[in-house]
Amino acid sequence: MIKFNTYIDCRFSKELKLIIFLSQESINNKHSSSLDDIDWEEFIRLVRKHRMISHVLKHLSYLADNFPIPVYEKLIEIRLHQSKRALNYVIHGIRVFRKFEENNISHCFFKGPLLSLDLYKDIGYRNFGDIDILVGQSDAERAKDIIEELDFDCIYPKIEFTEKQKKINYKLSHHYHFKHPKQTIDIELHWKLSNPKSYFGKETFELLESVRKLTVSKFELPYISNIDNLVYQAAHGSIHQWYRLFWLKDFSVLLQKSTNEEIKEAVELSRKLKLQKCFVQACMMVKLIYKNQIPDLVDDKIQSSLIYTPLTSIATTDLGQKGIKGKIKFVLYRLKLKKDLNYYFELIYRLRTHLTDWEILRLPNSLFFLYYLLRPFLLMYKFLFQKKN
Repeated sequence: MIKFNTYIDCRFSKELKLIIFLSQESINNKHSSSLDDIDWEEFIRLVRKHRMISHVLKHLSYLADNFPIPVYEKLIEIRLHQSKRALNYVIHGIRVFRKFEENNISHCFFKGPLLSLDLYKDIGYRNFGDIDILVGQSDAERAKDIIEELDFDCIYPKIEFTEKQKKINYKLSHHYHFKHPKQTIDIELHWKLSNPKSYFGKETFELLESVRKLTVSKFELPYISNIDNLVYQAAHGSIHQWYRLFWLKDFSVLLQKSTNEEIKEAVELSRKLKLQKCFVQACMMVKLIYKNQIPDLVDDKIQSSLIYTPLTSIATTDLGQKGIKGKIKFVLYRLKLKKDLNYYFELIYRLRTHLTDWEILRLPNSLFFLYYLLRPFLLMYKFLFQKKN
């Protein structure tokens, strides 16, 4: 751990270190370095990037005593906007829930506003980006129609699929994305919890059978079970290299709120799903950043690169946003997370074609095989022309 702490000391900016200091559960002394040389614009940018506004603001007295007044007021403004937005999200989440219930569509929520409620007892505490809902694949099209009837536009995919395209897309993708045309509300409708499916690996029907209920107003909303959530949050954060601190903070709090028995079951599930590297990485990262104790059941032996990669991503950004070289490193990183032949195969299979190819070039079903042959040229087209646009 010493070498990782040294890396943090040398590579993390003073603004990032201040955010980490303020997002600890408690602060018993002053920040280790002076605040006089803090770039406050950069500090606010990083608070937004890492979605840490609520975690920073929980230490109001420290902020009021040590921060410039305009910075303090800006943080309050961001938090108020986030709370209003969250209320809008939960209203639409309840609308979808009621319609799914009326149509007997088995479903559950994960991440988003219900994770905020579950961890922090406050819908607006987390700065989430959308409402995530999981349904069975056989219900996906009915669920899509219902969400569109609730005035949401499907923006991913942008085209109407043929039956053949629907069938293939279920293997290539894992969700539909909707946006409300007048309000900034996004919904992601999932039929798999991860893409590829073999990454998380648990069947959707198993996830739906083990849901628990969270009370929102007078409604009991179905929510992912605590065991599944522990393993999923570790897997989700790992695949994104924990480049936003709020994922790490969520896992830290989730770990603290879980019983020893729940952690034991989560460790066993992570081994069953071959996600133990992700779970170990998550536990080691929250020990480094948020001083959590690593549970006794968790082996703290892991490749150094699986710690250095997320630390670098937190300090800068994720590998996927670092050009061609970063994308290649991201593929290699993903291969390290899980040793599983089916997972490797699905990663390769997904490269054969993609729904964005179908948006560029509309071919009849009888000529669908041409998408596989034209894939390199369509990729080049997207790289050269769509990025410029």
